[in-house]
Amino acid sequence: METKIVKIGGVNQICVDGKVIDALALKSFRPTVNNVGDFYKAGVRIFHCFVSGLRSAIQMPYSAFGEVWFGPGDYRFENFDRQMEMFHQAAPDAYIFVNLHLDVRQWWLDQNPGNADSFTHLSQIAGNEKWREDTKAYIRAFIDYAEAKYGDRIIGYWLLGGHTTEWFSYADKEESHPVKLAAFRKYMNDPNIEIPTQEQLTKPNTQVFLDPVKDKLVIDYRKFHAKLVSDLVLDYCKTAKQALDYKKIVGVFFGYIMELDWKAMLWNYGHLNLDEVNESPYVDLIATPTSYRFRLYDDGSAYMILADSLGLHNKAYFASFDNLTFLTPTMQNNPRRLCNDPETNVALYALQNNLNRKDLLNTREKTIHGMRREMMSRLAKRCGTWWFDMLEGWYYDDGLMEEISHLVQKSAAITAKPRESAAEICVFVSTEPLYYVNKSCGINAESIGIQRGPLSRIGAPYDLFSISDLERVDMGKYKMVMFLDAYTLNAQQRNYINQTVKADGRSVVFVGPADYIDETSVSCERMSALCEMQIGILPKDEASIRAFNSTYGYGEAKNPTPYVLEGEGRVLGRFADSRKCALAVQERENYKVFYSALGNLSHETLRAIAKMSGVHIYVEEGVFTYINDTVAGVYNTGAATTEITLKEDGVYTELFSGKVYKTENKKITLPTDECPAQMLVLK
Repeated sequence: METKIVKIGGVNQICVDGKVIDALALKSFRPTVNNVGDFYKAGVRIFHCFVSGLRSAIQMPYSAFGEVWFGPGDYRFENFDRQMEMFHQAAPDAYIFVNLHLDVRQWWLDQNPGNADSFTHLSQIAGNEKWREDTKAYIRAFIDYAEAKYGDRIIGYWLLGGHTTEWFSYADKEESHPVKLAAFRKYMNDPNIEIPTQEQLTKPNTQVFLDPVKDKLVIDYRKFHAKLVSDLVLDYCKTAKQALDYKKIVGVFFGYIMELDWKAMLWNYGHLNLDEVNESPYVDLIATPTSYRFRLYDDGSAYMILADSLGLHNKAYFASFDNLTFLTPTMQNNPRRLCNDPETNVALYALQNNLNRKDLLNTREKTIHGMRREMMSRLAKRCGTWWFDMLEGWYYDDGLMEEISHLVQKSAAITAKPRESAAEICVFVSTEPLYYVNKSCGINAESIGIQRGPLSRIGAPYDLFSISDLERVDMGKYKMVMFLDAYTLNAQQRNYINQTVKADGRSVVFVGPADYIDETSVSCERMSALCEMQIGILPKDEASIRAFNSTYGYGEAKNPTPYVLEGEGRVLGRFADSRKCALAVQERENYKVFYSALGNLSHETLRAIAKMSGVHIYVEEGVFTYINDTVAGVYNTGAATTEITLKEDGVYTELFSGKVYKTENKKITLPTDECPAQMLVLK
């Protein structure tokens, strides 16, 4: 069997021996003949086999089937065989994704004292070459065995490690360790250099930037820290691809730049070097859960990664639907559960209480609506998904399984169609500037993470890219281009923005201290030149802007706070206290430049800018939308009806109900009281 990613009809599809398969799957830490069998009967044809002998963050074994790796060269595959036999019994002709857990085992730590546990302190052992080589030997041995025996069923491998198996360096918080120090000295080519102290690493919460000269050691160390984690991930992926002779796909959980937005998480966890992973030829698949920040019933969902950049690099993306269903709180009482062991029940309590999970869809109806919302999001963004029955029993309900079958059928119908982005809005996020940002200030949370909410409520779709892909993106399709954190730009990026992006009638939107800091200095002159209006720094920092009958900004004021000098552009918004200009537009003959001094722009402000830019607005009033050139969906729990304005008159079918609608003046009114998730098939 050979599997690969092939772009067909604008979508990066998984192809098995040349045949496209729909990227729908089931994953569970407790797969059994019952839950696997139910999903198989519902039409799901991809299942996850988790190979691990370790415990999760909620203190349950990741796999109930037991360990495989018992010592150097000591591989006992019978537990893997038992699991594969179960999958064969419950889902005879299904495809299998193997989830291979690579964290350090206790026997290895016992034999090699003085090393950290990779599950909690990944960065402190990532530089240990012996651990790497032993782990790579395990990867090769496992793949050799699995392919020889089950190669006609396994379509790919997910390589897992770090906290929650998502390659997080969770607990070390950038602290030093002898192994890490040795790796840092090698990286810096300096045998005497020291890792920065906690005093050097810690800055006041209101301070946005490090000093590019005085804090150079901190900046260099943070680049090293991120690269150490990404290099480890890519080393393992390369090993797997070589063992597979490049004939099967390999994936990881990585690049959570939009989600790790609590203070310091993004820096501590080690995901900042995501561009190298996104661009690597050794990675075919990227996965994340859907955003925990936007998954309550009334939310619109969001992704943790730069999804559209993946499409440029021949990668497929899987967004895991792992909401707590209405069955989760009482799952221990379900007679169909086969994993009623005490450890699993303790884990359920920890999941619901210790981790403060608030994403419960607490009725059958709400669970179904939530699944439809995620399906709309997935179809619009052209990615894969899996239902995560984490502890077995979250889907043991006839109504839910009927809905799974329904969604499988609807997905297959849309997956067969070509689907291209219909976005006229392009949003760029940068990683390089964040090395210059004080990790404790939280500006990334509000300018990047929280900004996803208002972006999803503009009423028009947007594409999300890394600025490292700036010159790869086809600008011709966009009317509005937004830079969320372009705090530093290199000369090539600056020139491309000035010469190519600022053209063809486009609007360019800069947020915060754009092009303000570089390796040697901070400069309002650079910022002013980029934004084409004179920008200064407020003597007293402010946190909120009033614009377009809304207020937006930050939870607390941050230093520096830029402002636009009067007369330097048309004023669109002002700071709440000083009334200085905080949002302005400079209108040129062939383009417009918008500047907002603060991030987390309101959806009212974003929609107003989009309208001024000529962007087609499908839905008003802040309704969540899911749109490409093939489907147009809305999610609205707050109104009985939702009016959607399409680009062309016609007759359209609603995906879930099959109802047929005809436009009047390009408008259709959808009954969101019947179901808040409604999606029209446009072609």
